[in-house]
Amino acid sequence: MEAVVGILIAVFGAALVVGMAVRAVRAPRGRRWRAAFGPIMGAGETYQELHTGQRGLQDSVIESIAESEQRPSRTDAGDEHPDPTR
Repeated sequence: MEAVVGILIAVFGAALVVGMAVRAVRAPRGRRWRAAFGPIMGAGETYQELHTGQRGLQDSVIESIAESEQRPSRTDAGDEHPDPTR
């Protein structure tokens, strides 16, 4: 029984390595590391979300971008100045 579990773990590890290698080879230059390790980083972030109950980094970034598009910043006002004497 222990041998079967060991073999299954080895097959799973080999599948991960082969999948990462295929993703790295198919990715364009300059993005190979990100393409290869992206699924593992995503799985880690999902685990952290489930473990801590907090949103992950990607969700937080998407939410902050959406909020910044909805309300203009002070630099989006144009030529209006807070000091009317200008």
